[in-house]
Amino acid sequence: MTNDGNYVTLASVRRTSGIGSTEISDEDVKAIIDECEPQVERMYNSVFTPKEIIEIRDGNDTLRMVLRRNPILAVRDLYIDGTQEDTANLNVYRESGKIELNDTATVSEFKLGSRKIVIKYVFGWLENSTTSTTTDTASVAGTSIALSVVSETDFAADDWVEVTGMDGYIECAQISATETGELTVDKLVYTHVSGSTITKLQVNEVFKKLMNYACSISMVARIVGQSYTDIVGYGLGELRVQKGEPYTQWRETATQLIKERDRLMKAIKPRPCIV
Repeated sequence: MTNDGNYVTLASVRRTSGIGSTEISDEDVKAIIDECEPQVERMYNSVFTPKEIIEIRDGNDTLRMVLRRNPILAVRDLYIDGTQEDTANLNVYRESGKIELNDTATVSEFKLGSRKIVIKYVFGWLENSTTSTTTDTASVAGTSIALSVVSETDFAADDWVEVTGMDGYIECAQISATETGELTVDKLVYTHVSGSTITKLQVNEVFKKLMNYACSISMVARIVGQSYTDIVGYGLGELRVQKGEPYTQWRETATQLIKERDRLMKAIKPRPCIV
């Protein structure tokens, strides 16, 4: 059983904080990681591990709708006034969370009325990495689609990828299996031409660093809280030795960690959330 979190590791948190296992056990560090990671996600109104949700909305009598959570990685299913609409008939704007009925849709608007729209989609804040490859044959739409690729190196099962081609279609999918020269993805809504680019998606490194600092601040607070038992002076007859309170050093450590955390938080703004 690993003590690592979803985004940071035991080693990375200890390296950031400078606190060894003699001060805080691995089990307690893992507990701190488990507490801090979801708090950072909540501050940014998104998740960094893709999550599937079902949203029930009122219709707006237009062909556009902004979903409550973003970025949108994939739209899995859509019902408008009780009738299923093919998700291939949607234009999905990943970053903004907007969906739009295109010219092939069977309806021309999200029908006005209470609770008329039911949509299932996957959202998560991932960005394009430097890992990419290209397909060497055209692909079809459907589930469990095997994509023939130039190279499967550095791709793994459960990775999310973005598929983009010169045909103008772009979508995200999750890898379910890899073989030599092949990537199998869970679902493709569109067909894609040969030569389409497949780019691996990843959690922004700034977020990982931010989570390391958040965990480190909690660890320093733990150290200060338990320091009341520390012996700060000794006496032997007329001789006395005074070490001083350890709080001064930890206070400076906390100050520097907080400053760096705040600097990182200013670099990235929270996602908008429709309520």
